Amino acid sequence: MNVLAQRLNQALRARHPIIFLQTHEEDRVIRSLQNVAQQGIEIKCWSCTAGLDHSDNAASTDPAIAIQEIIQNPKPGFYIFKDLTSFMDKPATVRALRDAYYSLRKSLGTHLFILSPIFDIPESLAKSLFVVEVPPPTTEELIERVNSIVPSYTKQEIPPSLLRDVALSLKGITLDEAEHVLHSVLSGSKLSRSILLEEIRNTKKTLAAGSGFLEYVPNKKGLEHVGGLSGLKTWIKDRATVFNQQSVDKRLPVPQGILIMGVSGCGKSLCAKVVANIWQVPLFRLDMNLVFSNLHGNPEASFHKALRTIESLAPAVLWIDEIENGLGFTNQNNSMQSHIFSAFLTWMQEKPPLVFVAATANHIEILPAELIRKGRFDQVFFVDLPDKEERKEMFQIHLKLNDVDPDSFNMHSLILETEGWNGAEIEQVVSAARIHAHNQNRAFTTEDIVYHARMIVPLSTTMKEQIKILKDWAWDRATPASRGKGTDFSILDENNIKQQEAG
Repeated sequence: MNVLAQRLNQALRARHPIIFLQTHEEDRVIRSLQNVAQQGIEIKCWSCTAGLDHSDNAASTDPAIAIQEIIQNPKPGFYIFKDLTSFMDKPATVRALRDAYYSLRKSLGTHLFILSPIFDIPESLAKSLFVVEVPPPTTEELIERVNSIVPSYTKQEIPPSLLRDVALSLKGITLDEAEHVLHSVLSGSKLSRSILLEEIRNTKKTLAAGSGFLEYVPNKKGLEHVGGLSGLKTWIKDRATVFNQQSVDKRLPVPQGILIMGVSGCGKSLCAKVVANIWQVPLFRLDMNLVFSNLHGNPEASFHKALRTIESLAPAVLWIDEIENGLGFTNQNNSMQSHIFSAFLTWMQEKPPLVFVAATANHIEILPAELIRKGRFDQVFFVDLPDKEERKEMFQIHLKLNDVDPDSFNMHSLILETEGWNGAEIEQVVSAARIHAHNQNRAFTTEDIVYHARMIVPLSTTMKEQIKILKDWAWDRATPASRGKGTDFSILDENNIKQQEAG
């Protein structure tokens, strides 16, 4: 018995008269209801266009009338309402459902099922409906659907040994979506295993983009683009070999997520991108502003959909930038954000093993302890301002990206001029110097960088107090992203003295 059938049976044993199933898969859920229905149980459907099956009342297209008809003549049966949520704003519909709840509890075996892709019910019905979560199709269901489609493509052949791999790659999406994906990939030329699975992943990325709040991030950022942060880079490399289905099958510990906090502009978001690149999995950014915008419906439903969508794309990295803002920790009075935070905590604990969460934070001191405790994130890293060697490495990276030889620049001078700078500031000063030299129709030099560096006030000066608070918090609560590097406030103090002398 699959998970959906178990949940339905549990609801029926508890004698819930009205059961709500949030789903886009009407046909699949109806088949499950047919499978769990006991002998003699009749199944009837209602829609706003056809009314109630086998009803003599032409007015049964009105849901209130259809529900009253069931109440007045209760018989053991499953009554499936497909379009009812569209009528939930009508007092007569709400009243009919409340009447059904109280009346049908006394009628053994009579149950109303509400099927809807949108979870939108009035508060007055919250205690009258029992909600059953509809899980994605099982591997066996997907294999069955693959077997029903493949024979129609006589030029294609999927070996039996590959069936399970194909089904696993389709997990998380609906059976109808899986069917569309299969038609898309099977209609092409002869496919190898790697090409077939890659085509399925690419098609699923397109499905994710349609959600509106999940953004697929094309990613070519490797470790060579990250200056410093040797401890974090080692952590990423060491786990590259275990983030795969083979490790799950062997019950190896698979990484679940990391939280990267620290000073702005020091490469936190870049590291999230690097994880996906090194592990060779797609990267998706969750835009919480769009979730809360109501552009895609109720925020809680949108967030739930986003999590289910990312599950369907596994293996994948889910990137949540500035998580303290995205999950509403800066607004403690927002009950909606509180509900979403609770849902996120539960999901982090129970999510599939091949969904890795890479979250960043600038103000980790406001994050609740239950989020950052072990078991949700494997590690909390603190990214500090870069030291001399790390700044040198950053200059080398950005000079190479600007098509010049780093050895032709005076690194000692550049390192001295950028004491207390972050990586974003170093990137910006190199770009400004190149543009300056380009406008003068010449190659840019060390002097160009120094000239622009002396016009920039680094974040470590303008936000000195806030950065000190952040460092104090991280001192014994987070792992330094740079190996062997402790919190050193001398950078801030030296930079402050330098600015005073310059003034």
